[in-house]
Order: sequence, then structure tokens, then C-alpha cells
Amino acid sequence: MNKEQSYPIDFEAYDTDELVDLVEFLSLIEKHHASAESVSKETLRAAHRRFREILNNVSEEKRIDKAFQKQTGISIYKTMKNL
Repeated sequence: MNKEQSYPIDFEAYDTDELVDLVEFLSLIEKHHASAESVSKETLRAAHRRFREILNNVSEEKRIDKAFQKQTGISIYKTMKNL
């Protein structure tokens, strides 16, 4: 991702540890998309579970997925479904 872009996360809504986990998950999605062999499925699934645990809101997950896909061309939902 271009360093000028930011992830579609409301940084005011989460504490520091949660933000780190959310950003790490989105970064892993990008790495997986760039080279599926660079990120293990288990690592990605664990990060996704944490992502969903933090958000705990389907509409927020969809909002982030839509904005992330618009920025990067990568769908979180489709990536996880294809694992």
C-alpha cells in the first residue's frame, strides 16, 4: 500500500493494542494477496479471528472491507473465503 494512504479504520474508536492488531491484519491481507506463500493460512486465520473479535460488528466489517477494497483492490471477505 502506498505510504500516503491510510487504512479505513476509525482510529479514535479503538485502543492502541486493538489498532495494532487491526493494522497488522490488513497488512497481512495485502502480503497474502501479493504472494500467497508469504503468509501462512493459520497466521491469517488467527489475525482474522482477532479482527472480528475487535470489531464485533458485521456492518463495521463490511464498511472496512468495502473501503479497503476501494483503496487496494483486495476484498477481505473474498480473501478469507478462498483460504
